[in-house]
Amino acid sequence: MIKKALIAILLLFSHSAFSSFILIPMDDVSQTNHLKAYGITYWSLQKGNTAKWLLNYQGGSFLLEDNEA
Repeated sequence: MIKKALIAILLLFSHSAFSSFILIPMDDVSQTNHLKAYGITYWSLQKGNTAKWLLNYQGGSFLLEDNEA
């Protein structure tokens, strides 16, 4: 019973959980076009957004700030 109530509460409040960053993984499994990932990061930096290079996470993934542009 408690498990069902907890799931119901989580489902009700999950719509308000928005992400503020976009993760671009750079490992061999999920990334097949590395140049496109670098290009998206470069384009984001050109627009004045911030980007983080996560060197020790999934082969050097990029973490981009989520904006409407």
